[in-house]
Amino acid sequence: MRLDHHQRYLVEEFAADYLARRMSRRDLLRRALQVTGSVPLTASVLFALGCGGSEPEATPTPTTAPPTPAPTATPAGRVAEDDPAITAETVRFPGLAGELIAYRARPRADGVYPGVVVIHENRGLVDHIKDVARRYAKEGFVAVAVDLASRGGGTGGGGSPTGRNTEENRADLLAYTAYLKGLPFVRAGALGATGFCFGGGMTWELVVNSPDIRAAAPYYGTAASAFGRFADVRAAMLVVYGGADTRITSERQQVEDGLRAAGKTYEIKVYDGAGHAFFNDTGGAYDAAAAADAWQATLAWLRRHLAG
Repeated sequence: MRLDHHQRYLVEEFAADYLARRMSRRDLLRRALQVTGSVPLTASVLFALGCGGSEPEATPTPTTAPPTPAPTATPAGRVAEDDPAITAETVRFPGLAGELIAYRARPRADGVYPGVVVIHENRGLVDHIKDVARRYAKEGFVAVAVDLASRGGGTGGGGSPTGRNTEENRADLLAYTAYLKGLPFVRAGALGATGFCFGGGMTWELVVNSPDIRAAAPYYGTAASAFGRFADVRAAMLVVYGGADTRITSERQQVEDGLRAAGKTYEIKVYDGAGHAFFNDTGGAYDAAAAADAWQATLAWLRRHLAG
C-alpha cells in the first residue's frame, strides 16, 4: 500500500504538529489512521517521519516569559453571521454518495454575483472557514464553504475532516462546484475557488478536474495534483506561499515553470518570513501584514478574472 501526495502531505503535517507538541500522540495516531486506513502503514510512515518513539521532549520554559502580544484584528475584518449586508446558513444537498454539507454565504441584496468555492484546512469546516465565506459575501461573492467530512457525518459529527480519500474528495468537490454553478444568484461563467493548507492542495485538485473554475487562489497547498497536468488548468491562478513555509514553497519553481510552459495566466506571491497557515487569524502562525496583502490580492484577482 502507498499513500498518494495528498495523504502523504497530511500525515507529514500531523507529524510536524506532534513533534512540535501541538498534537497528542493519541490524536496523531487517530488522524493518521483516518488518512491511511491501515494500522501497519500508519506505523511505518510515522516511524519514517521520526514519530515512532516516545513523546517528544517538552520545550524548556524560559525563565523570563516574553510579553504576550496584543491581539491584532483581522485586516479584512471578521463578519458576523447576522451582518445585515449578507445572509449565511448551513445547506445540505444530494451528492453522488449521499448528502453533502456546506456553509453558504451571499450578499443579501438581490442580484447575481460571482461564486467561489472555499476549501478548508485539515481541521474541517470550522468557524474560521465559515468566517472566510462571510468575508467573501461581504465583498460581493456567493461563497460555498465545503465540508469534506460530509460522507462521515460532517465536521464534528464523526467524519474525518480531510475526507476518506482523494478520489471521494475530488468527486465531492465537483459536486460542490455544480451546486454553486446551479444557484440562481450566481453569475454564469463566473466561478472561482480558494483553499488553505490541505484545502490549497484540494484547490489544485479541483482546477485540474473542473473546466468551470475560471480563477483560483490556492494558499500554501501542494500543487502535486497539477504536476504533469498544467495543460488541464482552465483557471487563472494566483498561487500564494509563505516564505518560511519551505516544505510547500519549495514547489514554487516547478509550479511557475509548469504554468508558464502551458501558457496559463498566473501570478505567484511569496510572503517573506510568513509561515504555513499565515492567513488563519485563529492560529499561532497568523501574520497580519501578509494576510492583509494576500486578502486584497485575492479579491482583486477574482474580480478581474470573474468579471461579468
